[in-house]
Amino acid sequence: MRKLILIAVIFLFFVTGIKAQQRFKVGLKAGLSTSQVAGDTYSGYHKAGFDGGGFVTGKLSEKWSAQFEIIYIQKGSKQNQNPEKGMFNFYFLQLDYIEVPVLFQFHQKKFTFEAGPGFGYLVKEREYNDYGEITGARPFFKTEASFNLGISYKIYKNLGMNWRYCNSFLAIRKHASGASTWYNPGQINNVLAFTLTYQFGNNESE
Repeated sequence: MRKLILIAVIFLFFVTGIKAQQRFKVGLKAGLSTSQVAGDTYSGYHKAGFDGGGFVTGKLSEKWSAQFEIIYIQKGSKQNQNPEKGMFNFYFLQLDYIEVPVLFQFHQKKFTFEAGPGFGYLVKEREYNDYGEITGARPFFKTEASFNLGISYKIYKNLGMNWRYCNSFLAIRKHASGASTWYNPGQINNVLAFTLTYQFGNNESE
């Protein structure tokens, strides 16, 4: 409940700031996430999932804006068996988050560059290996904090595409060994996301 209250407070603060500027737009986004979990020994962005939700954008100046999103995103890790490459074990992990990125954006013609933090809440998890579903293993933390870096391109009027890299800066769960240091506290999510975006309302001409 406290997580939902925090999200609501952030949303109200963001929208209030936008209204003070008298310029805001809303939109939808949907696409694909590809991910891995650093620290689980399975490297590569092989886990595909859904990434989508809504956003509110407020103009701060001629070149700058701020964007608040509420998205549903699937993260995790995957490895298929491939004996020819020395991969003998199957592994699958899916972590479903409700995530709230808060982004600052710089606009340059049809391109938009963005960066900012994200705050996620874990709503569902599934983990499997060669023997079936893994239960009773090390628990995942319910909250996630991450940093986002991305670029968007306006395809036509209100339609655009977005590429984004997201990296947890707090652990999503402890290492199997239990070891933890300030620079390596545990396993973390790495995500590359590709989405299409649609912004409602009239768009200014270039």
